[in-house]
Amino acid sequence: MSSAVDPTQRFRLVMLREIYDLGVEAAGDVWPTPTMALSRLFERGAAFLDAGGTPAPLTGSGPPDLLDALNVSREDLLLVEALALLTRHVTFRLTQDGDSMEKIWVSKADRHLAIRAEIVERRRLEEQLKRELKALGGSIVPLPEHDELPMTDGDRPRKSRGMYDHLFTGATTIELDLDVLVSALEAADRAIVAREWAREWGEDARLLVLTHGISLALREREADAIDTDDPDSIQAAQAATRARLMGLEGRYSTMRRRLFELRHNNRILGWRITALDVEAAGMRSRLDQFLVDRDRLERAIADRRAAGAVPVTDQPVPSPAGWRRRLERWLGRSE
Repeated sequence: MSSAVDPTQRFRLVMLREIYDLGVEAAGDVWPTPTMALSRLFERGAAFLDAGGTPAPLTGSGPPDLLDALNVSREDLLLVEALALLTRHVTFRLTQDGDSMEKIWVSKADRHLAIRAEIVERRRLEEQLKRELKALGGSIVPLPEHDELPMTDGDRPRKSRGMYDHLFTGATTIELDLDVLVSALEAADRAIVAREWAREWGEDARLLVLTHGISLALREREADAIDTDDPDSIQAAQAATRARLMGLEGRYSTMRRRLFELRHNNRILGWRITALDVEAAGMRSRLDQFLVDRDRLERAIADRRAAGAVPVTDQPVPSPAGWRRRLERWLGRSE
């Protein structure tokens, strides 16, 4: 079909480099550029999903039970590999987002402590002015002074990630502009809406269409090496498919667990950052109020001194222990 009848549309996809490399390998060397190869895989994935998302079964004169078991395994592998590729990409992206949010949260927490320390110092100065005003005969409302607040090193050790610490060592992302047929893009969007992928995957939903195209191409390549008339070939293919499926399911399960944790942790980090911003605004308002109070106290002190007030030193209040000693002497119990 000519481009005049079905024009192409360009859109950008962000993906892990390993997805890009696997897609180029799955497409083969028949395409002049990687962009064309991945664009065609996206179109194949869109057509596959729009048609129901069920691969064509292998047929032959081999034992039907062996062929049925192989077809089920191949269908499971197609789905799991497509989901595993996308899940790894999203988990990597959320890991990067979490690292950035954690740095922001740590910096805001340090700023929070610095503001609190400044509040303590300004309050101490205010109480000193209040005592001075009281000595000149003024009325005040004394408040207890704050203790010193502990300051922490800004380069605090990060929480251990345990088994996930080296999960993405060396991983990088790549941005690619794909040119696909408008009809294929519409089919992809229909599949996304029908399966409600946007609710879980958001802006990465279209990448899942591409990973289905990649997984489909890999399954077709594997099918070319299977002799469906030979029971031994079918059994060997079933063993290889099951082995790859079990390995992928384990990694996919681990990645799904990590993805769940990251979504939860990043959401909490977002709440903490928002809470620190709100509290910082209130604390800065309090700092501004300290300046107003300080000016008011200094004016009151200056006015009383101008009126000739003389500072009066408070007499020390006897401690309870002093009264006890006097009582013991009166009762004749002192040594």
